[in-house]
Amino acid sequence: MPFPRYQKVAIVGLARDEAPIITTSADIEKHLTPSMTRLKLPKGLLASLTGIIQRRLYPVSFQPSQSAAQAAESLLAKTGFDRQKIDLLYSTSVCRDHIEPSTASIVQSRLRLGGHVKSLDIGSACLGFIDGMELAAMSIESGLSRHALIVAGENSAPILETTITKLLAPEADRNTYFRNFATLTLGSGGAAMILGRADDYPSAPRLLSSASRSDAASNHLCRGDMSGMETDSTALMNAGVALAKETFADGRREFGWTPQSFERLICHQVSAANTRKFCETLGLNEEALVKTFPDYGNMGPVAVPFTLDVALERGLVRPGSRLALMGIGSGLCCSMMEIFWQ
Repeated sequence: MPFPRYQKVAIVGLARDEAPIITTSADIEKHLTPSMTRLKLPKGLLASLTGIIQRRLYPVSFQPSQSAAQAAESLLAKTGFDRQKIDLLYSTSVCRDHIEPSTASIVQSRLRLGGHVKSLDIGSACLGFIDGMELAAMSIESGLSRHALIVAGENSAPILETTITKLLAPEADRNTYFRNFATLTLGSGGAAMILGRADDYPSAPRLLSSASRSDAASNHLCRGDMSGMETDSTALMNAGVALAKETFADGRREFGWTPQSFERLICHQVSAANTRKFCETLGLNEEALVKTFPDYGNMGPVAVPFTLDVALERGLVRPGSRLALMGIGSGLCCSMMEIFWQ
């Protein structure tokens, strides 16, 4: 696959939606007390192994399109952007309202966008948002689109509820517990971003380049639907960071990336162990990585734009700095994107 360089694409705006229900790792373990006692698992295991203290949830019936649309409405209100200028809409969530129609069409309706908008879903596990940015950037770069809206909305409450029920079943053993352990790390939230032509926004942050790689032979390491998700966590982490190392090497060869190239690392958030191994393997400074997983858990494709918005809110991104958006998703897939924050 070619390695894109972007010359004409700017970030017009970004916003997030925070789910209202705070659920701690201790709260989840309280529900699991009978099975944890039977399996002789220590109290505090979830937080100690993952570094996730809490995560946020929506009500079980809350739809992904609602979260995505709320983030988009926040973005439109914050920027004053005219929604009728949007001509491309990508919904990039793992969770979807239905198998059909596309969640993007429901978001389009919720936002009252016109019929001139081309909308569709992009599914790439936890990398959907970065892939949506990349495809939208190519469309803008080629002149096919002028403004693209990328959204994602995740509600992990239903799958968390079904997983707790599964782990409380009498037949659930230690293998069942740890195969489903990653599901207990999931959080919820929404994010939205508008990309536009750089000529129209000369002072806006710019997309510079991106690199992607895949390891489809490892697609069996994480399998999930709304009834549950089973993961070989250790094998997934090892294969994922190996793929990330190859992807970063591509970026070094094609764009001159080095571990010192980026002032801030905005990454898909999984856990403390994954973050540490990712940074060690790639030679990156973990202090440069903005962490949201302790308070929000793993929000799938929402994590990267959500974390970028948090970093901006906390004043962690300085004008003139280069940022890396990075992630590893089940499949396996890896994407990295370089941004210049003007």
